[in-house]
Amino acid sequence: MSAASRDDLSICVGREDELRVLREALVGARDGHGTTVLLTGEDGIGKSRLVREAVESARGREMRVLLGRGSPVGPAVALRPLSEALASLFREPSDEGGGPDIGTLGPYRTALGRVVPDCTDRVVHGTGPQDSPVVLGESVLRLLSAAGAGSGSLLVLEDLHDADPATLAVVEYLADNIAAQGTVLLVTFRTGPGEPGDLARTLARRRAGTLLTLGGLSRAEVARLAASCLGLGVDGVPYDVVERLYRDSGGNPFVAEELLRTLVDTGGLVTGPQGCRLVAGVRCPVPAAVEHGIARRAARLGPEGHRLLSAAAVIGERFPVSVLRQAWGLSEAQLFARLRAAVTAGLVAAEDSAGEWYGFRGPLTAPALLARLTPADRAALARRSAEAVAELHPGLPGRWCPFAAELRLSAGDRSGAASLFATAGRRALSAGRISTAVEGLTRAWELLGEGDEPRVRADVLDELLVALAESGRIDRGLRLASALDELEGLGLAGGHVARLHARLAWLWHADGRPTAGLAHVHAGRCALGPEAEDRRTAALDAVEAQLTVHTDPPAAARLAAQATFRAERTGMPAVACRAWRVRGQLALRRGSQEASYCFTRMRSLAEAHELPLWRMHAMLQLAGQRWLVDGERDALLRVRRQARKVGARAVRTSADLMLALDHVLRGEYAQAQRLADAYRAREERPGLAGGDPHCLAAVRAVGAAHQGRREPLEELLNASLGTGAPPSPWASLAHGLGGVVRALLEEDRELARLTLKRAEADDAVRPAPYPLTGQYGLAVLLDALEADPDRLDAPDPGEAGRLRWNRQFVVLAEAVRLGRQGRGDEAADAVSKARAWAKPYPPAAHLGLRLVAEAAQRDGWGDPVLWLREAEQYFHQAGVGAVAGACRTLLRRAGAVVPHRSGANGQAVPHPLRLLGVTPREYEVLRLLADRLDNRTLAARLFISPRTVEKHVASLISKTDQSNRAALNAYAARLRQVDG
Repeated sequence: MSAASRDDLSICVGREDELRVLREALVGARDGHGTTVLLTGEDGIGKSRLVREAVESARGREMRVLLGRGSPVGPAVALRPLSEALASLFREPSDEGGGPDIGTLGPYRTALGRVVPDCTDRVVHGTGPQDSPVVLGESVLRLLSAAGAGSGSLLVLEDLHDADPATLAVVEYLADNIAAQGTVLLVTFRTGPGEPGDLARTLARRRAGTLLTLGGLSRAEVARLAASCLGLGVDGVPYDVVERLYRDSGGNPFVAEELLRTLVDTGGLVTGPQGCRLVAGVRCPVPAAVEHGIARRAARLGPEGHRLLSAAAVIGERFPVSVLRQAWGLSEAQLFARLRAAVTAGLVAAEDSAGEWYGFRGPLTAPALLARLTPADRAALARRSAEAVAELHPGLPGRWCPFAAELRLSAGDRSGAASLFATAGRRALSAGRISTAVEGLTRAWELLGEGDEPRVRADVLDELLVALAESGRIDRGLRLASALDELEGLGLAGGHVARLHARLAWLWHADGRPTAGLAHVHAGRCALGPEAEDRRTAALDAVEAQLTVHTDPPAAARLAAQATFRAERTGMPAVACRAWRVRGQLALRRGSQEASYCFTRMRSLAEAHELPLWRMHAMLQLAGQRWLVDGERDALLRVRRQARKVGARAVRTSADLMLALDHVLRGEYAQAQRLADAYRAREERPGLAGGDPHCLAAVRAVGAAHQGRREPLEELLNASLGTGAPPSPWASLAHGLGGVVRALLEEDRELARLTLKRAEADDAVRPAPYPLTGQYGLAVLLDALEADPDRLDAPDPGEAGRLRWNRQFVVLAEAVRLGRQGRGDEAADAVSKARAWAKPYPPAAHLGLRLVAEAAQRDGWGDPVLWLREAEQYFHQAGVGAVAGACRTLLRRAGAVVPHRSGANGQAVPHPLRLLGVTPREYEVLRLLADRLDNRTLAARLFISPRTVEKHVASLISKTDQSNRAALNAYAARLRQVDG
């Protein structure tokens, strides 16, 4: 591309409608019908390209072509475009095959002498009728008629924004009277206020001309332009190339071509057989031709206007006019007069109705103006603007703080800029705007260096670590740990060192590595020494409590209580909030209402001390507790929306995982999968890490178990956590909430019992975050179902039994005991209450009906047939064949009509097996044989006798042509792998 000429590159893209209008006008001129076409648009938009197309088309039709243009160069010359166009008729040798017969012009030759001296042999003096624009216009019209006699003519007058009033008056006359002539008048001018635009709109309104306003190209048209310039197909220009050209050019074809040329010449764009691609890291300057054009337009504004625009460019793509006015001591009238001129030149535009903010037109305008400034000029202009901002906005509230920081940085004041960025970041952090806080504090930290005071650097680092933790950028925070060693070497005070160790300990906690976090706690205590004040140790107590909450709950409770006392006594509300959160989490494990007190206290502290981030954490904890107690998830959704809005990723992640678990319990598995996948996608993004992989693994495992998937829970947990991961407090929840349900869905009560014992043992060593591990709910029901008939007492599940998920099973257990005591009406009422508690959880509700119906059928109370029909219908539709089959068996025992189903597991017998004569019941047996179960276990699962199982097995061996039972088991295992 760099070797190609500009003519080779100048193609018309996206101008099909305009070209059609021009071609129709030329065809009409050949037939003696004249037309005026007025083309307008910004510089580079393609007016000249369309003119060239019209000229080539006219010459191809052997029409006379006359070209003239206005010019800002040199002194103003009256009628310059007309003189240039008409003079070509009298040059020798003529460019168009001989001049016109001017003898036919009669007395109008004298008037034409003002434009073309060759038209008369008289010297025109003074003024007279020949000076009238009407007479002159008629003279030009007659000359054009003579010049185009028999073939028509095209008169092109370009750049009439630079033309004099006399030229415009003649153009108006020509447009009004050209219809009967075989001439096309093609006029171009730049868009903007002024006489040419007013005249064009007037002519269009009275149908004396066709006004064509050229806009920018679309993305697709920019892609076509780039492909043509590069000699490629449109598919060979990738999206990122098109997007960059479109964004930087604003759809202006001239700018897009120049950008493309510069990208190729600088190596920023390379082409090959498969197309083109951008090269990362190659800086592409503003194209020289574009820069020159913008500078030329700015220079037309005069020295003061040009200086004002340069100062605005130093401020940025958008700039407040109040700052410019203050910086340069301008009156309002002076300021807006210069801005109006810049608007007319197409360089800037107002961006709000109040006229306070203006912006540069096009993304290259400001860079082009900056390219003409020396570094010293830029610094001086930036310094002047920064001082103006400080004068106008004392204290630099809101957005003015980072605004002034950017100006200080442009002025070369790194320390001043760092201080302002830090202030802006602190304010954002205090207001709970996490993403903004990370941005400001990161800028401040990057600007600070060895020459700055260690305490100042430590303060910025401290708050940056907090912001990174809350935004989920844990890896970035941990990479800053080396800065602490550097600061310690510079003699940073022990209190500051301990505070930074506490921050890093929290980051290690968020990353799931408590051992590394405890090492920082120990280092922080060493930095403080044995006689440290409470206000110094409270933060370390709080973080140590969080780090030991799984491994040593009693120690965590003692440290958290100590931290709340010390923090509240010494006025450290943020530390107190951290400690109250730990205390609430410990209480929540027991299902205790004490958790509500802890989280409410946390929220009160946050509100009293205006700590919006900690208030959000408190609201998350209160929403989580409400979800556990009532099954209500609306509060979690509200917290999640708020966290997403402000960029509090840590809060959002916790809410997402709780909501994913809620979806699983409700049987909304697709929604749960979407949340889990979105969480994992965020974790895999560069720069983001430090979520809770243990929780995600548990949610995935519970979801798989509730859907009856047979992958071992250990494999699911290890696949998510990786081998060598530390023991997880979520393991007991995965087994007690997931594994137990899966065993019951397989009608394997013994496996359910064993899984409950394992979950209880795990929970005793590493308590789960929530008391949903089975022993407070499902275990109570299973105990009641299998208890000695003479046993009337019931284990007390405590406060955890009042959580909604557990409560449904506890109430069902009470129903079983009441029914066994002969209190049938009370038992049936208890089932109704349990169903109300189970309403949010359809899978658990129907599993409970299946379990309690068996006891009701045995003891003669309630409506077990209705309950079994409901459960059978639900699990048949869900594809849970074992439970559906058990319900049908119990219905047969009750003498009820059993619905006919087409196959086991709610599925038809596969076609190949049907061809072998395998029945639905035999298919049920075959699927269970994949687990190599004995006849007694199979009989218990299917509620048939061992003798019946033996007959089905013998029949299957014969029908499937297997040699023995071991071969049949292997055949069943292969079938399961194929069928899933």
